[in-house]
Amino acid sequence: MSRHPCQRHRPGHHDDACMSGPCGFCGTDLRTTASGECRSCLLIVCEGCDAGYDPDQGPICAPCAQPGHGNGSGPAEPASPNGWQLHRLCVFLVSLSCGHLVSLFVNGWYPVAVACCDRLGGTIRNGLYVAHASDVDYVQVISERYEHRLPGAGREPNEVRGRWPRTDDPYRSPHSGGGSSTGRYPARVGAVWSLDGSTTPATPS
Repeated sequence: MSRHPCQRHRPGHHDDACMSGPCGFCGTDLRTTASGECRSCLLIVCEGCDAGYDPDQGPICAPCAQPGHGNGSGPAEPASPNGWQLHRLCVFLVSLSCGHLVSLFVNGWYPVAVACCDRLGGTIRNGLYVAHASDVDYVQVISERYEHRLPGAGREPNEVRGRWPRTDDPYRSPHSGGGSSTGRYPARVGAVWSLDGSTTPATPS
């Protein structure tokens, strides 16, 4: 499936292409079925993919809700007496120092750094390029739910599900020809540092 229209704009800024395009998961034509924005993945999904409406968070699509034991702001049920692990599954809206706003799935607690893009530069070691992670400036909880899993169950890695430019404090001068700003850009732009026989920054290609 091609990239969903909801992944091409800031969260909550849906347009006709989102509401009348394909379902974010099954591809159903949304012009012929009811739809809504999932509060976890932020995609417009059809009624068939919607697992129900949570009174505090709004609709939660079935792929995001399963195989959990409910949605909400706390544990869905008491701790299991059999020693099962309680996993905290969250989607955050995160403002990053690289100038991006991302929706981030995390199995755990609040992130402090996110591997987002190569705007801040990176490191080459043994021929492998690794971009520097971005610092987290601000975090907003979009959804939070809990699951009991067998002891020793692995945790999913953090996953960036959507990326948009930061637009905090945009400014347009009221005077003709005056200055304006479209919002947040990185305070610095990094270079690539190569550790393969040199400590000087490599020239980005």
